Amino acid sequence: MREQEVRIRIKSILHEVEASLFSKEEELEALLSVFTGEAPDPEILEINSVGKLTVEDGEGGRTEIRYDETEVTGMSGATTSVSFVNNTPGIVSMIREGSVSTALVFEKGKRHHCIYNTPIMPFEVCVHTLQVDNRLMEDGTLDLDYIVEIRGAQAERTQFHLQLLR
Repeated sequence: MREQEVRIRIKSILHEVEASLFSKEEELEALLSVFTGEAPDPEILEINSVGKLTVEDGEGGRTEIRYDETEVTGMSGATTSVSFVNNTPGIVSMIREGSVSTALVFEKGKRHHCIYNTPIMPFEVCVHTLQVDNRLMEDGTLDLDYIVEIRGAQAERTQFHLQLLR
């Protein structure tokens, strides 16, 4: 196992979208088939941080990047881990622990449900992944494009770009 401190840059572009990920599968497919991409006036969040990169070698080894969230993301006091099994880089997990906690799974074309725990109350969350481009082991980048919805709130499309700075 190899561990090293790394500098990371994260840029997230968020757009509100007209979709309900809690719809029946066939209704969701119809909504996503007419999804046209970017909405006007996206919210853009950018952070630079220091984190820890851990790479486990061998069959079934995992790669993980762990970093602390900041006030900029609204999750100060939480730690985020982005990880994947080395031989399946197209399935990425994002786990947040601390002031807020959740476990998100990103897999192209799939919908996953989870619980988002906040100091106020837990919320049901649904994530539908549009794209996973995981090149962390090749050039130090990870791009996720997904729609996320907290039950009862407006769905958002997030374009997440993580880059290891060398």
